[in-house]
Amino acid sequence: MKVPLSWLREFVDVTVPLDELVDLLGMRNLEVEEVRHPGDGTRGVVAVEVLDRRPHPNADKLQLVEVTDGRVQHQVVCGAWNFEVGDVVFHAPPGSSIPGGTLEARELRGVTSHGMLLSARELEAGDMAEGLWRLDGAEPGSDAHDLVALGEPVIEIAVQADRGDHLSILGVAHDLAAILDSELRIPAGQPAPGAGSIPITISAPDGCQQFVGRHLSGITVGPSRPRVQFRLAQCSVRAISNVVDVTNYVMLELGQPLHAFDAATLTGPLIDVRTAEPGEHLTTLDDVDRTLEPTDLVVADGAGAAALAGVMGGAATEVTAATTEVLLEAATWDPLTIRRTSRRLGLVSEASTRFERHVDPGVAQLAVARAVELLAETSSVEDHGETVARVEPEPRDPVSYDPSRWAAFLGLDLDGERQSDLLRRAGCEVEESGTTIRVRAPSWRADLDRAVDLAEEVARLHGYEHIPATLPAIRVAGGLTASQHLERSLLDVTAAHGFNESRTRPFVGERALMGVMPSPGRVTLANPLAKDAAHLRPSLVEGLLGVLRHNSGQGFAGAAVFEYGRIFRPADDPLSELLADVEPETWRDHADQPLPVQPRTIGLAAQGRRQGPGWTGDGTWAVSHLLAAIDDVVRLLSNGRGVVTRRPVEVTGWHPGRTVELLIDDRVAGIAGELHPREAADRDLPEPVLLAELVVEPWLSGRPDFDPPALVRHPPLTIDVALVAPDDVPYGILLEAVEAGAGDLLADARWFDEYRGDQVGPGLRSVAIRLRLQTARGQLTDEDGEGVIRRIGEEAAKRGARLRG
Repeated sequence: MKVPLSWLREFVDVTVPLDELVDLLGMRNLEVEEVRHPGDGTRGVVAVEVLDRRPHPNADKLQLVEVTDGRVQHQVVCGAWNFEVGDVVFHAPPGSSIPGGTLEARELRGVTSHGMLLSARELEAGDMAEGLWRLDGAEPGSDAHDLVALGEPVIEIAVQADRGDHLSILGVAHDLAAILDSELRIPAGQPAPGAGSIPITISAPDGCQQFVGRHLSGITVGPSRPRVQFRLAQCSVRAISNVVDVTNYVMLELGQPLHAFDAATLTGPLIDVRTAEPGEHLTTLDDVDRTLEPTDLVVADGAGAAALAGVMGGAATEVTAATTEVLLEAATWDPLTIRRTSRRLGLVSEASTRFERHVDPGVAQLAVARAVELLAETSSVEDHGETVARVEPEPRDPVSYDPSRWAAFLGLDLDGERQSDLLRRAGCEVEESGTTIRVRAPSWRADLDRAVDLAEEVARLHGYEHIPATLPAIRVAGGLTASQHLERSLLDVTAAHGFNESRTRPFVGERALMGVMPSPGRVTLANPLAKDAAHLRPSLVEGLLGVLRHNSGQGFAGAAVFEYGRIFRPADDPLSELLADVEPETWRDHADQPLPVQPRTIGLAAQGRRQGPGWTGDGTWAVSHLLAAIDDVVRLLSNGRGVVTRRPVEVTGWHPGRTVELLIDDRVAGIAGELHPREAADRDLPEPVLLAELVVEPWLSGRPDFDPPALVRHPPLTIDVALVAPDDVPYGILLEAVEAGAGDLLADARWFDEYRGDQVGPGLRSVAIRLRLQTARGQLTDEDGEGVIRRIGEEAAKRGARLRG
């Protein structure tokens, strides 16, 4: 909001220098972005009357103009054509100065020009019209500074979202008067002679609190006074005509947007504020035909919608040069309704910006009266009275405020009387009520709704610079919680297997691949950012696939990533059975609505070559590598007691025969396997793509007491076993045989080779597994290793496999 200092001084006495005023406003939350001085440097410029104009003898686009200031007559060469003999314009004679420099007599195409005639742009007064600045009503010989406030400071204030009152001179003056503890002066305007002749009704009381209409006739549309034009230019508003300029001037001055209808174009019998009819059309002032919806408010006459309430008027009732009769409107609209319409149509106006942030309902009639007063300066006005339609609003509830409590909260030594005085200066009504006070905020302060808002206002008016700079006493326990330590260890263990941590966005599209298990539905966002982000992720794998795709697109031969975070499933998802005993209270019903199931989960994805020293195998990632990392995570979280079993499964998007479910106590908790070739192709990923995902919430929420394992001082015994089994016996079954045969001696088991060929026979495969055996009881011997191999053979036989000789 641009605030000319001279305009502000009409409302409140400003006794401090400009620099101090800028600092003071900044310290009271009226952030000053810039101070400009439009027209600064103008000296010696006067108003002159045009006596004669004739063509330049040597130039088709120039003319010779005779002007006088009432004492001296000058000849000036001019390129503008928008004036007539008798008009009054600005003249910069030789020796005078304008923002562009000093003027002197000079020859133009063989004719001497004594200075120049000025446009508004040359005095930094904006682009009011093409050509010279015409000064209707000005006396020739008047100094430019007596007509307009050239060079005066214009303070630009950054308006906060909750301070719509700062979008007007009056609103800033209200605040400055409270800050300076000064008297506020408000213009009275021209009162109405009586009741108006145009009936007005409000058929949409939820959207309109009041509608004030003032019927005027005898209007002559023409230029505004120079003072009005210049003030509009100072606020970056283009002058158009006296009627339109007055509505803009009053909006800037009092904060109440006005609209002027050409009353002769309105169709009777009355004006009605209503919601739009489905499919109703209105051509707005920007000549765009707009289709309206029942959520939009309109000002309608007998023929239909005449204006889009609070946003923009209609082209059919626009004020033109031929207008002689107007209906001035000042209304109070519901902010949410105006914002919804403005955003839906992509139509933001000065009016809608103010109505969205709250307009003081107490200034509507004053704004119309002020507009009539200003309009009478440039046109004869016959006033036919005022019509007011009003819906009585619910009275604003007072706020209970405890001065002693909030003084302690602010760290200020302010008694209740001083705080009450500061709130009264802000325009509040204050009533004493024992140790507390009851405060009713003024109509222009929509932001003062709670006790904390009042406390902030007390601190602001008292001065933030007067608040002692002391730190409050804060009790800090310090350190990480046990759960945080555990989560960090989980990340470390996974990274140790060669996976890099990634963080992906929690939003996915409709085609996002499911992990863990299929779900009957998705958690859908009410207001998604994009079509491909309309749901909360039901699994981590889709985000991880995006990371692999990015790495592959960058030319990397392989990548392995993991993510630890929450997934989101509907409250009735089958996954909720797994979490029945550990579901946190915060997931349950909130505001009578069940919240989504949100378990903490770890996901892994790999593709292509493994990199780094010491890797075994053929140098490519395999499902066994992901399962090994999952096993270590489970051992960590379960304190060595957790067991995840595996069983083959066919799931949409995953490769059949190469995918297993991960189960905890026979309940599905995860999945591991290979992405289906079709899914890999859809995502531009080279095959094979390996994925794993496990819900770890049961261990994080229900972790048993920590029981540290015994310290093993003896080196491990490493042995290799090869099990021959039919192709349809999954690796998980073979691993079960290994674990059962090795018992508590098994410290680790890793697949490292697989063979098919004549040596094992058709339909069979040999799977080689390397075992690390270790115990705290003592050093293991070859006999212990042979016993483990024998028991593994027995367990394998029970599962349809055998030891390879």
